Amino acid sequence: MDMGRVQLRLSILIARSAGWLSRTFARKSGETLPGRILLSLCPNALTLLSSGRTVLLVSGTNGKTSTTKALAAMAASRGTVVTSGTGSNLSWGAASALMKHGEYAVLEVDELHLPNVAAQTNPAVVLLLNLTRDQLHRMHEVKKVASRWREMAEKSSAHFVGDIDDPFVNYALGGAQSSTRVSFGGRHHPDGSACPSCGQYLDWNGGIYSCPCGLNNTSAHLQLEGETAGARNYRLAQVAAEIVGVRAKGLEVDADMERTADIARSGRHAHLRLTKNPASWTEALRGVHGDNVILILNARQVDGIDTSWLWDVTFAALKGKKVLVTGERALDMAYRLHVEGVESELADNFDKAMESFDTGAQVEVLAAYTAFHGLVMR
Repeated sequence: MDMGRVQLRLSILIARSAGWLSRTFARKSGETLPGRILLSLCPNALTLLSSGRTVLLVSGTNGKTSTTKALAAMAASRGTVVTSGTGSNLSWGAASALMKHGEYAVLEVDELHLPNVAAQTNPAVVLLLNLTRDQLHRMHEVKKVASRWREMAEKSSAHFVGDIDDPFVNYALGGAQSSTRVSFGGRHHPDGSACPSCGQYLDWNGGIYSCPCGLNNTSAHLQLEGETAGARNYRLAQVAAEIVGVRAKGLEVDADMERTADIARSGRHAHLRLTKNPASWTEALRGVHGDNVILILNARQVDGIDTSWLWDVTFAALKGKKVLVTGERALDMAYRLHVEGVESELADNFDKAMESFDTGAQVEVLAAYTAFHGLVMR
């Protein structure tokens, strides 16, 4: 056994011990710490641990966790799978997952970390979901991320799968040696005014775009159907699975793909939808059909501490509905609604907001990332 493998085994032993101590005594998940320690002790661990496996990477602004879960379930029908199931999507999250044994490794990867992880894991497939503005304190420019992805694709032998109704994904795929471009019939992109390839204004006709430089979403390899973001991501996961020989025709889109949940409080019923940036709020608002609505806005690190993106979303669809607003940044949301002419009331917390509706009421709840998980897990 060469010294690299000896170093790897010793590093894994130390990393696993640290994870056990974290779970046992600190009551932490122990998910991230082992990967951090492993990479500090053995910097090439990702390369060594991915050798001999079929690696599939999933990245995008929205939908990474649920799509990774779906793709991992598909791969599990063919063989053993390791995955980053808790949403730990930086390099050390990948390292923690790869410490386990499995023929397939299905890894969720942060958009900024994707080029580094792809370079070290030699993936068979890289699935690119979408790119939009997200947390402004860490991700300032969508085009910059798309350019990094394109450079990654140029250097990689992986097969890339992407939704080219997103012009930034389409641009990134332009550098791939092997790719499958998928379209769902087109849709508007909130950041897609200018072509990411040449800088000219894109010519939009509904959800179809084109540019004199050649960038367009009419030249897809596959035309699929998917009315919601969850359904589209599920279809993309199926395409990625089939590239590595996994047939996933019998599986169905579930609530987790839509990042939704149903809970009851004091005789009222709430349908929760996770929202975290302009694209996901816009998608969620399209699905509000009832007259009882709660909006929950937090601004912790994982939510994004800058809430100025609220002004990039239209809330006009909420006019005439009974709207309660709560969360740590409820005043930000309430003022944004007021400017657009949407009447709302403030509530101290979610339970108080629910009590504002009649017993037996059905309430639609759009919740920030931390608020959604806090309600679902409690």
